[in-house]
Amino acid sequence: MPTLNPQQEKNLTAFITALSQQDSALPEGLQKQLHAIGQSLETRILELPAIAASLPGLNQAYQTALSDTQADALSTTLVSNTSQSDSDKQFDRAVGILTADDPVQAAKRSRTPIGQIASNPLKRLFGRG
Repeated sequence: MPTLNPQQEKNLTAFITALSQQDSALPEGLQKQLHAIGQSLETRILELPAIAASLPGLNQAYQTALSDTQADALSTTLVSNTSQSDSDKQFDRAVGILTADDPVQAAKRSRTPIGQIASNPLKRLFGRG
């Protein structure tokens, strides 16, 4: 099973969030890099910030998502102690997004933000959460 430390999880969450906010597909070379990273994510996760830095729009979205993720971590209380299985699900989902033919579209199709711990069911029901 993959084991990511909390900082790696934050970086991964921020990167996937930034991907989902892009208006167009990444250049083919970056898509190939993401595909390779996704195949061995646990050992190559440190490459994601460099990928983000290679495109100004992606980097800006990544930095914003990273600061939001860190702020959320300070103010969030864990609801349950099943974080290992949640972490595994997040990891598997991230691999699926990074290895997709178009990671930007895969991230956009992803319904629940990676790292989301709990949300208001009424907001989910009405599409606002």
